[in-house]
Amino acid sequence: MGRTVRLCYRENLNQGFAHRIAMAFVKYDEKKGISLPGLIDIIFLLLIFALVTLSVSQAKVETQRGGDKEVEFDLPETKMSETEEVEEVLQTLLLQIEHLDNRDTQSPKVVFVLRPSLKDSVTLQKAKSSAMRDSLFAVFPSDFIRMDDREFSQAPPCTLISWAIHNYKNENFFEPNNTNSIEIRAVKDTEFRIINFILERCSVYGDTIPRIVFRTLTGKEVRSGL
Repeated sequence: MGRTVRLCYRENLNQGFAHRIAMAFVKYDEKKGISLPGLIDIIFLLLIFALVTLSVSQAKVETQRGGDKEVEFDLPETKMSETEEVEEVLQTLLLQIEHLDNRDTQSPKVVFVLRPSLKDSVTLQKAKSSAMRDSLFAVFPSDFIRMDDREFSQAPPCTLISWAIHNYKNENFFEPNNTNSIEIRAVKDTEFRIINFILERCSVYGDTIPRIVFRTLTGKEVRSGL
């Protein structure tokens, strides 16, 4: 009897130990619900999205009904009664081509050689006055379009242009540099033959004169003829 009790007791111990081992490997699935703070955040974001969408839709409807509305801006106002023109300072050699009589577009073309000063700044108007005083201008012949290339290159305006480019290059452009430039300013109806001659004279010096700046003269810029 005592042996039977001991066997039963040992069997119970073994079963309990096996049960504990089995329970150690059992996986418990916990059911998680939505927390109240997270639910409140989601509702709040959905409310903001709905309000923004509604306001954008209303703005589109009002625009379609009433059309675009003008938006007024408070811009600063100047106290000066008139706009003051600033004189442009001459930076490099400028060959200015205009009509002999600025009031007559049928008058012959004239070229002015405008040179900047090494000592102080010179405006275009002062440079033109100096060119007139020093006779650094020449009138193109009325029939220069019909001249052959040799005759045209020997005309007074062309010899003046060649001399001005050569001298200015020797005095200022000693080696190739991207900052070296010569400027051309001409009225709108300037013949291409004049512009082409200036370009050809500059091309003789290669990279020593790498840039040619071309501008069109307007009525305000041409203030006075000869």
